[in-house]
Amino acid sequence: MSSAALRSRTGRADGGGADDDASGPAPILDTDAQEALVNELEADARRQATVWRRVFGSLSIAWGIYFVNSAAHAASGDVTIAWSGAIHAEFYHHDPPTMSTASLTLLDLCAASAAIGAGVAAIAPARGARARLDAGDDDCLASIPGWTRRARTGAFAVSTALGFAACVGWAWTIARTRELKLTSGAARVDFDAFRMTWLPVACVAAPGVCWHVYQSLERGTVVEAARLRRYMYNHKRA
Repeated sequence: MSSAALRSRTGRADGGGADDDASGPAPILDTDAQEALVNELEADARRQATVWRRVFGSLSIAWGIYFVNSAAHAASGDVTIAWSGAIHAEFYHHDPPTMSTASLTLLDLCAASAAIGAGVAAIAPARGARARLDAGDDDCLASIPGWTRRARTGAFAVSTALGFAACVGWAWTIARTRELKLTSGAARVDFDAFRMTWLPVACVAAPGVCWHVYQSLERGTVVEAARLRRYMYNHKRA
């Protein structure tokens, strides 16, 4: 994007119509008009980034809270309660058990930590991209007050690692349940391993999606809007 593109952005605002834009050069904007335009674009980019980060982050946190609740059931000590719920019930097997309730609790907490951690990192308010550009930080990976860029990146990395661990754990659980189905007459005869493959995929996808949304919005939309300031030119109308 160049200064010419910046001038053309407000061709109509200065009284030029579509024919004017097509037949001649874009109008030269006053410095104050450029400042107002860039501020408007920055504010709009920041607003859109904040909305979508909150949407995906909230969905990830809600997904994590479900597993927190599931972990509480698994840690209750009651086998019936531990294996209740839409997901746990799919993998229940009485003798031999699919896994111990302690292992089930750990698996739930792993999935919950991954989803909640990524959601919080995505939602957390970010510093203005302009401030980072002024400081010479072209990377513009913003951080919340008190957080360094490395800390936020580390939060996403840890969440992704935990999500991968949960993915492996649930994949093992699916394989274990399928094995019990084939070798034990008391197994869940209605268990469909392929129908449950979404679960391990979702565990590793939640942190990845949050990271992608944050990066694409903060380092893409918001930063590009802030960089328009570099293309401003000095011009005062008489």
